[in-house]
Amino acid sequence: MLRFFRQIRQKLMEQNKVRTYILYAIGEILLVVIGILIALQVNNWNELRKERNLAMEFESRLVEDLDRLIQRTESLSQQSREILEAITEMQHFLERGTELTASEKVVVDYAILWFPRTTYQMPNMLTYEEMKESGQINLIGDIKLRNELAEFYTFLHQVESIYEKLSNNIEDQFIVYNRHIRATTDPKKLGIGFTYDFDAMTKDDEFINTFSRMSVHWRGFVHFMEAVNSDGINLKEKLN
Repeated sequence: MLRFFRQIRQKLMEQNKVRTYILYAIGEILLVVIGILIALQVNNWNELRKERNLAMEFESRLVEDLDRLIQRTESLSQQSREILEAITEMQHFLERGTELTASEKVVVDYAILWFPRTTYQMPNMLTYEEMKESGQINLIGDIKLRNELAEFYTFLHQVESIYEKLSNNIEDQFIVYNRHIRATTDPKKLGIGFTYDFDAMTKDDEFINTFSRMSVHWRGFVHFMEAVNSDGINLKEKLN
């Protein structure tokens, strides 16, 4: 097309038709400008399409991260409730001060096995971290949803900090528990067990009082695990 205009321009100049030449020159300029604008628009469309595709990919990965988090916290929450129930029952048996039945001993064995195991690691939100570090968090166009994700991410770190403090509190009390509880291991099966003098435990008020705090600690584990699970479910629904 430009070559065609140049041929016409050359003929008009040879024929000394200045006015007509000017009109064709203007038309040539307009054609170039229109071509540039179209190219820019096409480029903008391509960039927007890439951004939309990237945003959809990130949102899909966020949902996958939340799925893993929801499944993990559901499992941990259920286990934490079972441990809390066993600890609460063991406290009742200690305060009662009588010999354990066979079924009660099963509960006490379970409580002693699990009450110090509080080093839970919260599932990571790797996709959110990647978006944040790469400056692509604005690809989440919904500002309210973006803020909720940021609050949830902060909450996860707060819960991890709380769990760490609870775990440290339990470890600080081991000097009391070690008076009556001794760990055993099976090198072949890599199993862990415990021996204990339950009768001596019932006569040790400091032990009973210290152990009673376990129900408070584990109540905290259950509460925060279920809060993370609930918030994760709500965020997943908003992303879908």
